[in-house]
Amino acid sequence: MMPDQSALIIRKRLMFFVVLLTMLFGPTTGFSQIAEVRDLESSLPKIKDSIRYVDVLNRIGMLSHLQYRDSCLYYAQKAEGIALRHQYDKGIADALNCQGIYYLAINNYLSAKYFNDALQIYKKIDDQEGICKVNMNVGSLISVNKSGGNAQQYIQEAYENSKSLKKDSIRSILISKYLSIDTSLSSQRFKALFEEGDAIAKKYKDHRMIIFYSATAGVTLYKEGQKQAGLDTLLNALKQADLMGYESVKVWTYAALSDMMLDQGKDQLGINYLTNGLEASEEFGYAEYYTTFAEKLYSYYKLHGQPEKAYYYVSLLLAKRDQIAKAADKSGYNYLNFALRENENMELKSKADSRFRMVALLACLFALSIALLFFVYRSLRVKREHAEAQRKLHELTLRQNIELQKTNHFNTMLISVIAHDVRQPFSTVVMLSSIFNKEVDLLGEEEKLEIMRELNGTAQKSLSFMDGLLEWIKSKKNGFEYHPEKLILKGLIHEANTFFQMGQEKKLIRLELDVPEHIVVCAHKQMLLFILRNMLNNATKFSPVGGVITVAVEQNETEIVVSINDEGMGMSQKKIDHLFTLAAANGDENQNNGAGLALSISYEMATIMKARIHARSALGKGTTFFLTLKTKG
Repeated sequence: MMPDQSALIIRKRLMFFVVLLTMLFGPTTGFSQIAEVRDLESSLPKIKDSIRYVDVLNRIGMLSHLQYRDSCLYYAQKAEGIALRHQYDKGIADALNCQGIYYLAINNYLSAKYFNDALQIYKKIDDQEGICKVNMNVGSLISVNKSGGNAQQYIQEAYENSKSLKKDSIRSILISKYLSIDTSLSSQRFKALFEEGDAIAKKYKDHRMIIFYSATAGVTLYKEGQKQAGLDTLLNALKQADLMGYESVKVWTYAALSDMMLDQGKDQLGINYLTNGLEASEEFGYAEYYTTFAEKLYSYYKLHGQPEKAYYYVSLLLAKRDQIAKAADKSGYNYLNFALRENENMELKSKADSRFRMVALLACLFALSIALLFFVYRSLRVKREHAEAQRKLHELTLRQNIELQKTNHFNTMLISVIAHDVRQPFSTVVMLSSIFNKEVDLLGEEEKLEIMRELNGTAQKSLSFMDGLLEWIKSKKNGFEYHPEKLILKGLIHEANTFFQMGQEKKLIRLELDVPEHIVVCAHKQMLLFILRNMLNNATKFSPVGGVITVAVEQNETEIVVSINDEGMGMSQKKIDHLFTLAAANGDENQNNGAGLALSISYEMATIMKARIHARSALGKGTTFFLTLKTKG
């Protein structure tokens, strides 16, 4: 389960979560942390020795941090107060170290201050284990805060110093941090350190670290291609962390599992793990995890075009950052009060040091002023980011609304065309099949064959019509490419008119076709058929009984003009001006919305083919449609 050449990539991906997870306070015992905390709390009333009492309080604080951070601060402050009264330096340093860990996710300024104070005391009393812990925690602080310091230097120093400790239990945690922060390790070195840390954790029965190493091994297996084995290992680690109450390990495992599920395309499971992690982070006070899960959810929904959910999670993210900023402002003022009281106490002890303390106080006030200015600036920046996020989401929503309106409009046109123009060939099929069905005994074999031929021809022409409609639909989508071809015009006109022959025969309409056989045009076949059918449809519909429809052409070197004339009632110039627009299709006087839409579609198709379509008419004098086509592509 050790990493090979892919270990470097794995370490980079896990770095952020590993740094947060392995924030160390000391090894756990061989039983659940919850059970140990309860045992220690129940033992407090029986402890009479103040030094022992402080040690137990600090131990409870360290363990509480792994579940509820507020409890960690409570016990650490209580231990510090008792240790100060008894001048118990180690107890004070342990309490300061614990408070530094608590403030890591809330106020990195105070966290660094407490770590520094603890480090000075550990050095004073030559507590090497304490020095290793603080150096490790400072390295984690720098890595998490991305403050530009050398986190690797602190971790390496703590690791080297830990080699001389009589009890090396802390080394399993140090190694886990070493592996996550130092990305320059070779695969061989990474594997050796991993095995050493895992062995130490098992030696001391440090269940939290054992589960963590197991979870990391699961992620490694997954990255190396053993996806099911890695997933099973990680799920087992999650189960163990949940049973033993290791909430920090459980939250980290949610993050790793969400990445695996999203990688496998199981988006819903991935989102479930992210939301579970978000809820657990909020419940147990892991602000650094909370912001990470909120940011991942925001990025996912933004990427998948769900602006409402994206806005919800970015709002949570910005609210949490604003909450952290306000907490930092408040803690800054608290630290000022603490510094003033500390200065007054020191003045009472020794007036000789008053000048030094004054300089220190002024320096502290200056640093706090700079810090407060930074906090105010950060708060304003968070508000600006929030406003910018709202503006972008608003713009995205507007764009999507416009696209939806266009799509709805297109769908309306399509439905109208289908309802109007597709109905005619189907009516013909129904009529012919009705004759064949009801009067079959009265028909001769030749008549039956003729009806079948009519049915076959109508069906074929209906398919041709649908092909034209589909070409128009494709032309409305992205990526459509127009490919013209050379076509014999007279044959296309005959093919287009087959839809209306029965209607023309019924109204005794005569079609006069003045088109030479050799005329060739360059166009898209299905689109041209669609346009010709609509022009012939209008001519047939509005021609009087016994009328004549005349189809003629005029040709020059580059263009051919096809004209289709009827002897109907004609139209006003006002109606002609809007004939090929949506206004004609939506007008109150139009009883054939499908036909009006079909004419507007014909106009769009003509534009795609670089052709032109227009009409000329006068009331009582009939109407002529003109279609100008290219002779060459």
